[in-house]
Amino acid sequence: MKKIHLSSVDSTNAYIKSNYKELDNYTFVSSDNQTNGRGRNNRQWKSENGKNLLFSLLILDKELIKHFKEISIISALTIVEILEEMDIKDVSIKWPNDVYVGSNKISGILLEAVTRDEVECLIVGVGINVNQKEFVGDYLTKPISILNIINREIDINSFKEVVYGRLIDNLESLLKGHDFYPYIYSHDYLKGKQAYASINNINELVQIHGINNDYSLKISVNNKEKNIDSGEITFHI
Repeated sequence: MKKIHLSSVDSTNAYIKSNYKELDNYTFVSSDNQTNGRGRNNRQWKSENGKNLLFSLLILDKELIKHFKEISIISALTIVEILEEMDIKDVSIKWPNDVYVGSNKISGILLEAVTRDEVECLIVGVGINVNQKEFVGDYLTKPISILNIINREIDINSFKEVVYGRLIDNLESLLKGHDFYPYIYSHDYLKGKQAYASINNINELVQIHGINNDYSLKISVNNKEKNIDSGEITFHI
């Protein structure tokens, strides 16, 4: 395992994409600042310099790459576990890869693949709002930070070590067949909600039944049940 920390970078995911052939499996790249951080659907990820935990994890292990459907949500679960251990309440996973406290977003995850003839690597990009006090700008969902919740700053380097270690442990447990589903199901933010969703660029009112045990999402559209995978749908709560 190799750890790289940069004072500033366009994005940690982009850094790994450019260098993955020279890096080891489970290389962590973190940065104080990202000039072009992104979330899902190419949305900009805004973060105050040095205030939040921004990192990417490189996965080269071919057996773990086969679990790409689970990796994003297992990463979100990892953050939920750690926040709950900090006695933060009402933490949940907004399928497929966001972490919420109440109705506010505290973390986002972007899973990307580098593919030639086959998937050569996966990159798990993670942003966690830690010590940022104010969030200025237009957001689809209002952000919140750990500082906002517990009213004190925490040491980001120490927090980073905890997150890194737990994420590796959970990915190794995934390889060994550990069943994370009961925990995920009990922390499902969307379960039971109605929401407008963009499905194939058409806005529909859907009923959300919850995360399935294969980590797809069960919804009803026009009274017809459907299971969807990540990337097929965007919710507007």
